[in-house]
Amino acid sequence: MLPILKDLFSDWPISAPILVGLAFAMSLGTVLAVLLDRRSQSQSAISWVLLVIVAPLAGPMLYWIFGRAWLSAKREASYRAVIDERRESRLRDEAGGAGLAGRESREAVLSVLNEGQRHLAVQAASISGDFPVGGNDIEIFEDADALFERLATDIDAAVQRVHIEVYIALDDPTSARVFAALERAALRGLDCRLMLDGVGSRRFLQSDRPARLRAAGVSVVEALPVGIVRRRFGRIDLRNHRKIVVIDRSIGYIGSHNLAAKDFKVKERYAPWVDATMRVSGAAVNDLQKIFVEDWHLETDEQLWHLIGQGVHDGNSSAIAQVLGTGPATYESAMPQLVLSIVHLAEDEVVLTTPYFVPDEPSLASLLTAARRGVRTVLVVPEHNDSWLVKIASRKFYQRLLDAGVEIWHYRGGLLHAKTIVVDAQTCLMTSANLDRRSFELNLEVSLVVYDQKTSRALRKIQEGYIAKSRRVDPREWYARPAWKRLVENAVGLLSALL
Repeated sequence: MLPILKDLFSDWPISAPILVGLAFAMSLGTVLAVLLDRRSQSQSAISWVLLVIVAPLAGPMLYWIFGRAWLSAKREASYRAVIDERRESRLRDEAGGAGLAGRESREAVLSVLNEGQRHLAVQAASISGDFPVGGNDIEIFEDADALFERLATDIDAAVQRVHIEVYIALDDPTSARVFAALERAALRGLDCRLMLDGVGSRRFLQSDRPARLRAAGVSVVEALPVGIVRRRFGRIDLRNHRKIVVIDRSIGYIGSHNLAAKDFKVKERYAPWVDATMRVSGAAVNDLQKIFVEDWHLETDEQLWHLIGQGVHDGNSSAIAQVLGTGPATYESAMPQLVLSIVHLAEDEVVLTTPYFVPDEPSLASLLTAARRGVRTVLVVPEHNDSWLVKIASRKFYQRLLDAGVEIWHYRGGLLHAKTIVVDAQTCLMTSANLDRRSFELNLEVSLVVYDQKTSRALRKIQEGYIAKSRRVDPREWYARPAWKRLVENAVGLLSALL
């Protein structure tokens, strides 16, 4: 390849028109692709077009590698099969008489919610098809050691199966107790499945732990493999960012914890990593099972539809919860629209925590609007971030947020990795999604909306603990920072729609 390029440039007068023509063709084709992409947002589309114009050779190549959330033909077919199965399942229920009972139960649950919550519930149901369900006991865990100890105990008490799906797994003393419990469960004859993202868990998948798990009888699957031969997804950087555990369809876990200790050895300099996860016992666990079964089918073609809806019982609490999965196969802007609607629910206060804050314009506008209509609007982000580019890009939005009255707090107790929203201590969101374009448009994410005062207050108390370890950004100090910092932040911020 290099000799060819050398010969090409050695005869520049002849090669120049060829390169110019190639650059023009690539740029024109890429601009047309950007404009025809139904999922592309106007902000990101403008940024890509500008990049193509400024860098007519590099820009198009970057777009075709990282710019489109495209799926392989096989993956598209698999997603259609999942959607068809959900539709057929609903038809079977209705034909068997369960449809009427289901609708009556749905209406009963919705009638308990206030008007704003009902609108939110219907919107969330349009994303992945599941309405809120009552009868859920919810417990929130912050500390990884306490979480994994409880998880291992639940696995040891399992009688049928254990399903785990996470983005990152590390083989450390904290997570080892979960893997050991998983091995014990498989040796007891339980169906144990472990699905790990091919990029996030790459180091773990190359260790000897997966072989030990498989030897015990655990099915270990790499989600979205990145090898040239094995890759079945369209884009390499479209990742499965979900964190789900389902045990016997009666206990579920959802949140931001990966299977790793809080010192997070792969990025130890930012430790401790501060997360939050909800343990759910009740009807919502069945909907977490749906997400896992669908993802498992997409990776293995194994059909586990018969596991959905079996053996699920209400908990002792009346907490209402709603599960939804988002990703490139859902309708465009599903996740940011959900965030926007949750923020608009607020009448007194809305508090958000996220490690990565690079919002799209509607999400940003929702925060500005909430603050300007008198709602206390609080954003808590880590002071030090493992992604310097995202950290700098996020600063571009501070001026508008501070001008509107939004409180911005920099967490100083480690890398705040919890992704939470609490509104008026009445409604809350626990999610794997960050407030950035990657989570909004690219990654497979999972969220739990809880319409319950007790749970919301418990999560709000945890958020208050984050604030206690944070430093509030002073608007006067922010406005007085050096011009070179503003220049760098605004320059990097131009790329925010592409991050």
